Amino acid sequence: MILANISIPMLGFVDTAVIGHLPDSQFLAGTALAGLFISVIFWLLGFLRMSTTGLVAKARGEKSATSAILHLYQGLLLSVILASFILLFQSPLFSL
Repeated sequence: MILANISIPMLGFVDTAVIGHLPDSQFLAGTALAGLFISVIFWLLGFLRMSTTGLVAKARGEKSATSAILHLYQGLLLSVILASFILLFQSPLFSL
């Protein structure tokens, strides 16, 4: 879990270190903004992971398999909807 939480910001650091060797500063600024944007999306969507985990754990503790599966499917449906939204609007976001 710790490695998963560290990997997204580290990706931005590595990209910045690699792009920092290019002669123009616009590349570095764009890379930094893109890394920040990906980190923000990752952390903003963390509510889905935590809420789904909590609800499924509660249902499992109550020994309600149907409720656990229902919460899991609801979380999966919401994640597919949010991923579709991000994919649908990726061109305007990246051109921004």
